[in-house]
Order: sequence, then C-alpha cells, then structure tokens
Amino acid sequence: MTIPPQRRPAVYALMIAGAGLVLLLALWFGGGWPGTEIPGLPTPGTLTTLGLPVLRVVHDICAAVTIGVLLAAVAFGGEPGERRRVTRAAAPWALGWAATAVLTLLLTLSDLLGLPVGEALDSGFLPTFGLDVPQGQAFLIVAVAALLVAGASLLPVGQAGRAVLLVVAVLAVLPPAYVGHSASAADHNIAVSSLMLHIAAMALWVGGLFALVARRGGGDLGTAAHRFSALALCCFVAVGFSGLLNAWVRLGSISSFWDSRYGLLVLGKLAALAVLGWFGYRHRTRTLAALGTAARPFLRLATGEIAVMAGTLALAVALSRTPPPRTDEVHGQHELLGYVLPPLAPGRLLAEVRPDPIAILAVLGVAAAYLLGVRRLARQGEAWPPARTVAALAGLLVVLYGAAGGLAAYGPAVFSVHAAQYALLGTVGPALFVLGAPLAPLRAAAPLFGRLLSGPGAARAAHPLVATAVYAVPYLVLYVTGVFEAAQSSLAVRLAAQLVVVLTAAWFFLVAFGVDPLPARNGSEVRTLMVTGALATQAWVALVLFTGPIQGQEWYAALALPWAPDRFADQGTGVLTGPALAAAAILVLYGLLSLGRRRAGPGLPDPDPDTAAQPATQDSGAA
Repeated sequence: MTIPPQRRPAVYALMIAGAGLVLLLALWFGGGWPGTEIPGLPTPGTLTTLGLPVLRVVHDICAAVTIGVLLAAVAFGGEPGERRRVTRAAAPWALGWAATAVLTLLLTLSDLLGLPVGEALDSGFLPTFGLDVPQGQAFLIVAVAALLVAGASLLPVGQAGRAVLLVVAVLAVLPPAYVGHSASAADHNIAVSSLMLHIAAMALWVGGLFALVARRGGGDLGTAAHRFSALALCCFVAVGFSGLLNAWVRLGSISSFWDSRYGLLVLGKLAALAVLGWFGYRHRTRTLAALGTAARPFLRLATGEIAVMAGTLALAVALSRTPPPRTDEVHGQHELLGYVLPPLAPGRLLAEVRPDPIAILAVLGVAAAYLLGVRRLARQGEAWPPARTVAALAGLLVVLYGAAGGLAAYGPAVFSVHAAQYALLGTVGPALFVLGAPLAPLRAAAPLFGRLLSGPGAARAAHPLVATAVYAVPYLVLYVTGVFEAAQSSLAVRLAAQLVVVLTAAWFFLVAFGVDPLPARNGSEVRTLMVTGALATQAWVALVLFTGPIQGQEWYAALALPWAPDRFADQGTGVLTGPALAAAAILVLYGLLSLGRRRAGPGLPDPDPDTAAQPATQDSGAA
C-alpha cells in the first residue's frame, strides 16, 4: 500500500507549510530577517533578504528528494523495469535542484553586493562571481552536477549506473559546505568536514524517507522500509555526531549554546533531532512490525516525520543566515592549516589527533558491519576464526590512525609524514583488513554489497592486470600530474585522495591475496605476479621521490613553518617512511599468508577459477 495519488499533494503541502513557518520564525529570532537598513548604505531589498533563505529551503528539498529517489532505485528493491521508472522520476527533481541552484547564485550575488537583483546583474560582476568567487563557484558546480544527474537519470542505465548517479548526487550537495560559516571557523578543516558529513547524511535520510512514502508501487514496502530503517539509523548517528562537532567548533564553549541566538537555534536543531529519533524508535518498535498486515500506521507516522524533517531543513537554513558568536582565535593557529601544529617530534605523532568525522564514522561503520556479519554467520552455524576478526579490526585501526591520528595532523605539513600516512592508508591497513576475509561478513551484514560484487563489472575489475593498475594509478596521478600540491592544500582533494588509495588498495589485495572468493579467481602464480607488481609500484614511487623534483614546493613555501625540515632531505626520508615501509609490509603479510596456506595442507587448496561461486568461507588459510 502507498499513499493514494489524491493525497500526495497534501504531503507536499504539509512539508512546505511546516518548513515555511519554521523558517520565518527562526529568521526573525536569529536576526536574518527583516534586515536592518543603515541610511546611506545599499540594501539588496526584500526579494533577496527573504527570497534567498526561502529559495535555499526549496533547493535543499529538491536535492534531498533527488538523492532519495535515486536511493530508492538502487536499494529499495523492485523489478528492473520498476527501478528504471523510479530512476526517471528523479529527473524533474534534479531539474528543480539545478534551477534553484542558479537562482540561489543570482540572489547570493545580490546579497553580496548589497544591491537589488536587477542592479546586481547590471553590474557585470556575475561572470566573475560564478567563476572566481567561492560562493558563486559552489552553486555553479551544484547546478552543473544537478543537470548531469537529471539528464543521466533519463538514460537506460543499469544498477551500477544508478549507483554512480547516487554517488554523484550526494557529492553535489557538498560544495556549499565550503562557503558557509564553517569555512571561516577556528578549526575550519574539522568544521567543513563535519558539515559535509552532516549535509550528506541528512540528504540521504530526508530524501530516502520521502521516496519511501511517495513511492508509486512496485516492490515490497516492507522490504524497502526495513532496508531504509538500517540506513536511517546510520544517518541519525552521523547527523547527530557531525552536528554536535560542528556546533562545538563554531561556539567554542558549552555556555555559548544558551548565551547566543546562534547557540539557541543549534539547541532547536538538537531538539528536532531528538524528535526524529523518537519517530525512528516508533518505527522500529511498532510500525515496521505491522507492515505485513497494515501499512497505514507506518505511512501516517512517516508523513509526520517528513514534516518535522522539512522544518529541520528550514531551521538549518535560518542558522546559516544567523551570525555565530565571536570566539577568541586559537593562539598559534596556522592560517593555511587551520589548526595549531607544534614542532614535529616522534611522540607527537602519537599524541596529536585530527578527529575527522568522515573518516571516524566511515571506519567505525565498516567495523560495525564486519562484526554484525560475523555475528550473523555465527547464528547460521558458521564459526568464524578469531584471527580473521583480529586482522580485520587491526587493519581498520591502522586506517583510522592514518586518517585521524598524528600522521593526519602532520601529513599536510611534512612530506615524510605524508609518505608514512599513505603507506598505512594505501597498503598496511587495507592489506591487514583483507586478511580478515571481509567479504563474507559484509555480505551477511549487507546483502546489497554482495550483489554488487557478483556482477560482470566486479569480474572485470578482478582481472589481475586491472586490479594491479587500480593499485598503481593513484600514485602516478598523485606524484606526476601535480595533484599532490592540491591534495596538501585542499581538504576536499585530500579526503578524496585518501579515500581512493584506501579503496583501490583494498580491492587490489582482495584480488592478489585470494582470501575471499570473487567472480574471477587467480592461481598462486598470478597472485605472486600481482604482488610483484605492487612491489614494483612502490619501487617506482621511491625512484620518483628520490630523483624527481621536490613535491609541493609552493605549498610548503606558503606554510613557512619555522621548524620544518629541509624539503630535499625530508623527501629522501619519505622514501623510507613511505614506499619502503609499504613494500616491507607487502612482503611480510604475503609471506605470512603463503606460510599459512602451506601449513593448512591439502585440505585448503589454492582457489580455482571454477570455484568462484563457492561460499566465502572456503579458501580459509588466511589470517
């Protein structure tokens, strides 16, 4: 059962009315509207002052629904024809998203210049604003990405194509995070990273629920609702954690939560989050269990939840228009790094932390999924070797330290530390994780993950040449094409580069170590050649660093840290802390894996390509 077509306008009206009321009240309370006119100074007028926040709410709703519809097409089940129809339904929402992004760009220009829209356009500053000013660039990128999503959603894409569209849509909501209050926060890297996580999780949560309630038949509502419930819980945790972290960075003290209007609006968002948590609790304890016999309680409660979500989005927009309280600048904060970085000492690589919320929640999420999968396998009577669990969790711990520990703090400032960080992220951590045979637990925890790895695309990616290239190419791009400088200076590029090296290394070791069965399996000789290719990649990186030009000269010169080591000598040290460490880890771990297989005896033969469809527990001579 779904909401009848004649009642769908009521859902939209409820969303709009709730969001509009909350927006006006929060703008008035926070001082965002009506604005105070100062005699003699230009003013953008009511159209911009009030229209811009209203437009931002509509923009955010269109973005969230686009993402939610694509999420439904990817994960909510249904026949292939139904999935294609759902994917096409994202096109009008994506077009609305793109249109509101363009209008937001125009009104933001008016707001920035303090001129009415017409006069702002006549100023001739629009091209410069859209191409050179961060606020304009952000919404121009969003508009282009939304148009691409709208066009691609009308094409006959398969399941992999729909997943790519969903990823692109989620990434497209992130650029405005770089131009809000968080970009100027005392610790702007953590502020921006937490805001990106907050926005992405909220979009998936809000959009997914809307798509679930407004679905147009096809598939089983109970199956879709249970799948979304697990995702909604993850989004709830991510939204709450990232929101609190971002607020703390902006406010700086507990008293600021009730001593400022900005802080009180933050408390209002926390109250709304608590209400949404209650909705989720009711769904899990009452309505989901009743879906087999009656869908009306679930849909009625979810409709009210959507209204609260719309009001929360409006509150977030009003908060972005409210000036945060001034906080004392952190003593010694580096302008480009955005945080205090004392002189490098070995002990500080352990004592310093950079608690990036995206990295922390991603690693904890994978760990939770692995442990949940192990528990489910145990319930099915399949014993899971403790050594595998230890290896997998150790690998995730290494990745967490590399992404949020002392290496992450000093990596942007010292090349040798960066090299050590990438050795852990791009080799040691993923290799240890793969020794834990992660595919079986992850399949048990998330069946959709298993389906993605059983298709023809996964079989092609498991070809030894492809997997080896996947491991080597990121290093070529990083150190030869000039991406390194951008990765050091830009948080977004740095996070993307780290994510790429972790994922590509994990895939390579899945294929090269052969612990888990994949659609295409390789014999021991081929796997040994692949490991040799990885060692050759690290040798090539060492050669580039030892003989090539100094990496990131402009960035390190701009940092001008008085305690920074000599760049030429430090890059030479980076050969030992990076490629040499990675190569040693590959040799040791592959040697241990081979020794374990030999000791296992003939009962655990090398995987054969013809046994690819066998359960993941058979080639177990791993950890």
